[in-house]
Amino acid sequence: MKKIIYIILFFTLFVAACKKGLETEPLDLLTEDRIFDPVDTSGTYAQQYLNDIYANLPTGFNRIGGNLLDAATDDAIPSQDGTSIENLGKGQINSGTNPDDAWSKNYTSIQKVNLFLSKIDIVPRDVATKTLWKADARFLRVLSYFELLKRYGGVPLVGDSVFKATDNIQIKRNTFEECVNYIVKECDAIKTIERPDPVSSSDWGRISRGIVYTLRAKVLLYAASPLFNGGSGSSNGLQGYPAYDKERWNLAVQAAKDVINLNVYGLETSYTTIFTTRRSALAKPEVILAYLRAVTTDVEANNGPIGFTNAAEGDGKTSPTQDLVDAFPMLNGKAITDATSGYNAAAPYTGRDKRLDNTVLYNGVTWLSKPLETFVGGISNPTRNVVKTKTGYYMRKFMADFSAATQYANKDHNFVIFRYADVMLMNAEALNEYNASPTAEVYQVLKDIRKRAGITVGTDGLYGLKANMTQLEMRDAIRNERRIEMAFEEQRFWDLRRWKIAETALNKSLSGMKITKTGTVFTYETVVAGQVIFPTRMYLYPIPYSELSKNRSLIQNSGW
Repeated sequence: MKKIIYIILFFTLFVAACKKGLETEPLDLLTEDRIFDPVDTSGTYAQQYLNDIYANLPTGFNRIGGNLLDAATDDAIPSQDGTSIENLGKGQINSGTNPDDAWSKNYTSIQKVNLFLSKIDIVPRDVATKTLWKADARFLRVLSYFELLKRYGGVPLVGDSVFKATDNIQIKRNTFEECVNYIVKECDAIKTIERPDPVSSSDWGRISRGIVYTLRAKVLLYAASPLFNGGSGSSNGLQGYPAYDKERWNLAVQAAKDVINLNVYGLETSYTTIFTTRRSALAKPEVILAYLRAVTTDVEANNGPIGFTNAAEGDGKTSPTQDLVDAFPMLNGKAITDATSGYNAAAPYTGRDKRLDNTVLYNGVTWLSKPLETFVGGISNPTRNVVKTKTGYYMRKFMADFSAATQYANKDHNFVIFRYADVMLMNAEALNEYNASPTAEVYQVLKDIRKRAGITVGTDGLYGLKANMTQLEMRDAIRNERRIEMAFEEQRFWDLRRWKIAETALNKSLSGMKITKTGTVFTYETVVAGQVIFPTRMYLYPIPYSELSKNRSLIQNSGW
């Protein structure tokens, strides 16, 4: 009896989803022989099968119990109590319960890739097209391995094996190093086969050479980072390299430069258009890879402030912390703790880095044609018992400009997986760690990113950066720049882990702003709004118990 495969069919290419968005319902039930048909000269079903694998690209926004992953960091708090994201934010996961368990999803994708590679040559499509499809599939496979690697450390590498449901699979975990080497080797094998950048409109969203180079750089940055570069305490090599090697930072530098030297990416002129435009009109776009989604209002509906009516009402699920707000410098680039910055605690949002306005909605800002009221008793922070901001803030990131609108309208909300600002900061981080002191190139990265953000250049031309920083000072500067530049993009959750500082950064009370209105005067008081807890075993997830019970060759991560 023929093996039956459930497959999501797409009537348009994954990348042509700009008009419809991705289909998410199963449309048919097909056999392997039908999908990989020796008389299907167009390879229609085979291509749709590949599209189905594309649909498993990482996505973000409110994906965990209706909340952002960043609500399990020091950047945000879930506005509603009792949601599953709190399990991550308070270290309450285990091998049986993990709201971000990615083991099954990614191994399902890997299995689909292996089946595709084993069958695609049956289809009588032209060699050039099939070669490109194979490269796409191989990339999607190593991207799945990276998603596993950053969560679990070393995982079983199954090669090209295609398993049956009845197989008794007993495969040991490969070491972290073996997994890194496999991903890098695969990227090296397909990087010149993939589409050159910029890709055509019909291929937008599909894998290109620059995307392959970027994954390679990302993996090598993780490999060089403190958690994995001798810091995991893993003598068996499963959770990281047993010993530190400074040269891993140099490999990360060279990999980031490989992306930069392609000379096909740049910074968007406007920060907000990165997240609200399907494809940039610039010759050198910033977005390298994104999960293409339908035009929707779901980001606004989930995270917009409460207190509005009908189509303008949001659920306010994300409460950005005062800790995050305080991380944004003044417009002159100086930290608000700097006595010369000009910061005024009585007007805390005046004269700040413009990225703050593009990331957080705060009291008094115009939204949906009226001033936002997050003061105690305001329409967006009522005293009655409803889901509302816990910190005095709502999330603004990823939303279009609705300041002059009266309700939300459908907008592009592609989830950015790779973008050029990240590559620049990866390069700066690796350079700073490899050299004894910050180089001019490291400074230039931060200057370029701050310039795009609207930070003023200053008389010294440093955009508020301290001159002659030590390596440690520059490390802190780069980490803070990543925090504010990439807030809510599912970067900080992993950054704090790979830097191995989560045990400090995520073991504390989190702050909010209590705003009191008396007449026309506002007073501001920093208050405790929540708490994060991070047991050190949380640096890596536990391998699911369901997998351990089936595959007795697996070794659980330490602490679980």
